[in-house]
Amino acid sequence: MIPSLIYWPLLIAQLIMVFFYYNYYHIDILAWLGWGTMISFFIVGGLPRNEFKKSGGIEEGKSFVYTTKLVNTGIYAIIRHPFWLSWILLSLSVTLMSQYWIMIILGITIWFIVYLETFQLDKGLIKKFGAEYVEYRSTVPRLNIIYGLIKYSIRRNK
Repeated sequence: MIPSLIYWPLLIAQLIMVFFYYNYYHIDILAWLGWGTMISFFIVGGLPRNEFKKSGGIEEGKSFVYTTKLVNTGIYAIIRHPFWLSWILLSLSVTLMSQYWIMIILGITIWFIVYLETFQLDKGLIKKFGAEYVEYRSTVPRLNIIYGLIKYSIRRNK
């Protein structure tokens, strides 16, 4: 809970500041990389909702966060915490777009807090799903999507 109280104001500050410091050092390639990263934020952040609805055992009319089954398909076969990765990608995108020193400090702080938050999330999911989640955790990486894609392709080819 406490990391979220720190994380959200920092992210909101970044989102506001990008309007004032957009492409501060005029490094256009970084600004364009920021826009590309923003697109990946929407993709990675949107995929979990569909997967939860499809495989999460959610009761009719309930929000997608009320899963009753461990979801290990789709994006969840590649990384365990795609929502959290998407927030890192959003912060990274505005950092790249702005290129301003304070945005870099805010970004690194946000990335660190989000990473720590995933450890707490794992603990809660172990309590909720038990041994099934422990097994899942041993095969699917926390946030590293590149490593997750490699591991996923190895599992599929076996």
